[in-house]
Amino acid sequence: MNLSFIAIIIVSDSLKMSQKIVLIYGTIIETAKRNAEMLGLMVNDPNVKPKELAAIKAKTLVIAGTKDMVKDSHTRLIAASIPNAELVLLKGDHFIAAKIPQEFNRAVLDFLG
Repeated sequence: MNLSFIAIIIVSDSLKMSQKIVLIYGTIIETAKRNAEMLGLMVNDPNVKPKELAAIKAKTLVIAGTKDMVKDSHTRLIAASIPNAELVLLKGDHFIAAKIPQEFNRAVLDFLG
């Protein structure tokens, strides 16, 4: 094997590795951007007033985790502000639908009756 062939293999492998690093880094950056955007939405929006919630006429299920990132008092205010809303608190955090789907789905099905 001659040295120029070895050099081409090394350069080729280095380029492949660089491409992989760029793809991984780019994915991490995009994920971080999406997470930051979601956090911003949860913290700042929607800024709905209890008086506005009172205008909801549809049967409404307010469901949250007992250790949710949304304050318990806010969750209860939301439920109390919507006429005839039903409040369900499931043991868990903000991601109860993903972490305990059977309990979450049961609560939704019970609500839908």
